[in-house]
Amino acid sequence: MSRFVAVLIAVLLAGTPSARADARKDCFEKSGDIAIRACSEAIARNPRDTVSYVNRAFEYLQKGDHARTIADYSKAIELDANRSDAYQGRAWAYLKTGKPAEGLADAERSLQIKPNDATALDTRGHIYEALGRREDAIADFRRALAVEPRMQGSREGLRRLGGSALGPWSAGASHPRRGKSGRH
Repeated sequence: MSRFVAVLIAVLLAGTPSARADARKDCFEKSGDIAIRACSEAIARNPRDTVSYVNRAFEYLQKGDHARTIADYSKAIELDANRSDAYQGRAWAYLKTGKPAEGLADAERSLQIKPNDATALDTRGHIYEALGRREDAIADFRRALAVEPRMQGSREGLRRLGGSALGPWSAGASHPRRGKSGRH
């Protein structure tokens, strides 16, 4: 009987505002399968929660589950067509699945929304590289580094393509207006 009561209490508490808040918090703060479960729970409670779709897509991307990554980013875009991070993430997932041409439109849309997003510039640079557009790739890698000097993917892209980072922070020094984490 006491086991039944404990299960009943657990079920009842799962529906409380505190439990809902915990799921959404874990969706943002945890990683891997824990975050995926928490994001799924948050989405089940609020199917229009674009942030939880984006976070779950990112976790799927880390696991290499590109089909689910693309599906979740697509759902986030369907719910909010101005989510630059969803376009950027889906562009990267398309690149990883060998479909850079499909990713290019998403990378460009992301940059229409946030023109100086270093991650979107880096993503488009990698897409250009995959499409054989060397000069465009170099230009985007340089722009990404101008915004975020620690963007390692852009540095590596420039090395592969024989380009060099331009500007006073090309050696990886901290940008004078940014803190240690790269945030204002």
